[in-house]
Amino acid sequence: MIFTQKKHDFLANYQIFRAAYFLQHYHNIRPMLTMKDVVQIALTKDEIITCLEKTKQNHFIDNLRHRHPNVQFDCKLRGYVGELAMKKWFEQNGIELEKTNYLENDGNIDIDFLVKGKNIELKTSLIPNKYGNLETVIKKCDIKLIKRGIANIEQLQGDVHLQIYYTQKREDKDRWLKNQRINFSASNEELYAAFRADCFLHSTSFVAWIDKPALIQKINSLPTDQRTWSYAQRDFWNCKLYQSKKPMELINYLESV
Repeated sequence: MIFTQKKHDFLANYQIFRAAYFLQHYHNIRPMLTMKDVVQIALTKDEIITCLEKTKQNHFIDNLRHRHPNVQFDCKLRGYVGELAMKKWFEQNGIELEKTNYLENDGNIDIDFLVKGKNIELKTSLIPNKYGNLETVIKKCDIKLIKRGIANIEQLQGDVHLQIYYTQKREDKDRWLKNQRINFSASNEELYAAFRADCFLHSTSFVAWIDKPALIQKINSLPTDQRTWSYAQRDFWNCKLYQSKKPMELINYLESV
């Protein structure tokens, strides 16, 4: 019994040491990501209306999720806006997309790109009210990587994961959306006004990314109880934004593939 306890203590201390060593080594070779590294992607009204049209064509009410229809529509709209923003940014930086895939996931739309055989998954999020601004989000939040069931990190799909944040407060926006009466069959101009979609003109921020080998190394260096976190009955992999890779580094990564 004494031997078993000593072995347990040794393993626990080793995991802590390994995590600390990894983080120290990681930061010694890579400066932490900050606000100055974030890429702002400006969009036009016509581009946003294109996203509204795509949302309208692919929208359905998912009553099983118990989410307000307006919130569901806006969530899907954010996915398409993020897709258009990243395509625009890739094009501006000479990166050619081979394919774009769409997957319905619990009423949301998951979007990924194929570039030089690499599957690049896009995540979009709003700013939690409790953090208030993007600078705090970078210090506190993660790239949103859902841990599915008992799958380990090596089984996570996607070669690269990108995180976009919209500088809109999540709880405030959801509350406002729930109080609106919106006709989804209205014209695109009417929907643009009804959803206040002009908020996307200058609120789209490409914040961070990470490739799968770096993510696997990071996760496996952490103590078991620090590898995931939970929110809204879901588990997520620990992937702090400030420890992730800077947007402009993605260009060199893809050019070197």
